[in-house]
Amino acid sequence: MRCGKEIDSEEREFCLDCERHFRNFEKGFPVFNYLEPVKTSVLAIKYHEKIEYCDFYGKQMADKVRHYAAQYGIDAVTCVPLHRKKLRKRGYNQAQELARVVADELGLPLCSDMLVRDRYTAPQKSLDNLERANNIKESMTIGKVYPQYKNILIVDDIYTTGVTIDVCASLLKEAGACNVYYSSVCIGKGR
Repeated sequence: MRCGKEIDSEEREFCLDCERHFRNFEKGFPVFNYLEPVKTSVLAIKYHEKIEYCDFYGKQMADKVRHYAAQYGIDAVTCVPLHRKKLRKRGYNQAQELARVVADELGLPLCSDMLVRDRYTAPQKSLDNLERANNIKESMTIGKVYPQYKNILIVDDIYTTGVTIDVCASLLKEAGACNVYYSSVCIGKGR
């Protein structure tokens, strides 16, 4: 299992997305499946200012990652960036709020400026896989480089196709990271 999606078949090691596409990240640690009531709760963080939910979900993420963080030598936490226009409109980056809790719970530094979304993009949920990939690739760049950190954990709220995390992981590796992992509150269903 690479991305962390549950697989319906006992005969496969990876979900179809991971079988079909090379992944730039090593392993994923999602906490919940993208189903009710978690789905509504996570969307409330993003669209209805329920930022207080980040404390609960961030602690759940840290609990899931704790053992692996020690095993894989994870030495820093970052998050999927939000474009400044969306940040101004929303007032916060939900991934950064989750990452803050995860980093605090794990006793790791939070480096939320490692990645930058420097181009405004359409919401990912309305795009197909190819459009998502192009949308993300053109919108992100590396931000501040932290050469002392080699094993990075990316935090996000929802993992669907993996395109966003994959682009983030690729950028972090270009900037010197050796291994990149991710954790999300929830993940879509595997096939």
